[in-house]
Amino acid sequence: MNPLNDVDFLSVVLRWFHIVGAVVAVGGAVFIRFVLLPSAASLPEEPRKKFRAEVSRRYAKLYMASLGILFITGFANYFMYAMPRHQGQGAYHGVIGVKIMLAIGVAFIGSALVGRAAAFEGIRKRAPYWLAINILLAFVIFALAGIARQIPDSIGP
Repeated sequence: MNPLNDVDFLSVVLRWFHIVGAVVAVGGAVFIRFVLLPSAASLPEEPRKKFRAEVSRRYAKLYMASLGILFITGFANYFMYAMPRHQGQGAYHGVIGVKIMLAIGVAFIGSALVGRAAAFEGIRKRAPYWLAINILLAFVIFALAGIARQIPDSIGP
């Protein structure tokens, strides 16, 4: 008997990409908030602005790709695997619903931070504050994912 015969490799790939997307998005925010911005603060104003603009331009592509991966794999995992396993479990779907709403908030804040729209300049001016909020929200999302994983399937093992 080979236990690999029972492995759903699509599920494994979707979960792996979901985790990688989260690592890139949240890891980037942690690095920028606690390493990059404090280090750049010692630069004179003009070079600092240029440096931040260049970092933002480059990171925006990576961040948006991560968001795309997160949302595609998250919804695929939910509709293909989690939803059928948790039919009729309001608590599970409530936890996932809150997780999705927070993820939309994180995506909005992160997009405002890396974007160029004038409407969000105020958010970019307070980048350390908004990055900290985003990191906190991401950690809440991680906690909710852990809670959801502990809710037993409604269809049994």
